[in-house]
Amino acid sequence: MSSDQLKAFDVSKEPESLRKDFGDDQFGRACLAAVRLIEVGVRCVEVTLDGWDTHANNHAAVAARNKALDPAFAALIKELKKRGLLEKTLVLCGGEFGRTPSINPAGGRDHWPHGFSIALAGGGIRAAWPSVEQPEAQPGRQEPHGKRPGPSQHRGHPRHRLHRPRHQLRGRAPHPIGRPMAISKGKVIKSCWQRSSFVVTRFSGLAASFCQGPA
Repeated sequence: MSSDQLKAFDVSKEPESLRKDFGDDQFGRACLAAVRLIEVGVRCVEVTLDGWDTHANNHAAVAARNKALDPAFAALIKELKKRGLLEKTLVLCGGEFGRTPSINPAGGRDHWPHGFSIALAGGGIRAAWPSVEQPEAQPGRQEPHGKRPGPSQHRGHPRHRLHRPRHQLRGRAPHPIGRPMAISKGKVIKSCWQRSSFVVTRFSGLAASFCQGPA
């Protein structure tokens, strides 16, 4: 990053009313900084919010996290659009796995990698369109039922349009001991695009990442 780009971290330059919209907490300030970073040409920004590992007292914990997430995420999308950046910025909001649909004896939700939600915005993605709808779990059953796409079907952007490391273009990921790890080839879900002729010529990526995957 250049010295000019580093200045984007100083969110005090923004109006107080805008800072209030994002929320006066670390996550809110980070989301506002993310907008400023995208504006000055930074290609990829990640903002993290932890506290989602809700093995106990799930409802209260998620409600507390949502107080930081909701205003900041909404303000981020609104401000990107206001500054003319949303159409060329793909925003992803999600975690690394989901939580069980059932509540455990401690009032929590345990790890559930079979299905979880990711919100997408901008970058030509159709608004208010669910790409996958997973049926509700049957009573007493943790595993999902019904037909559902596999991981390789959830790649939205055409791979050749993104900046990817050379090893990924070869279909392999690096491993500390040299073990070959194949990368999902991916399959574009064309119906998720706002317009069928959309081609990404230049775009920025902004990922709001959540530790321990909220559901």
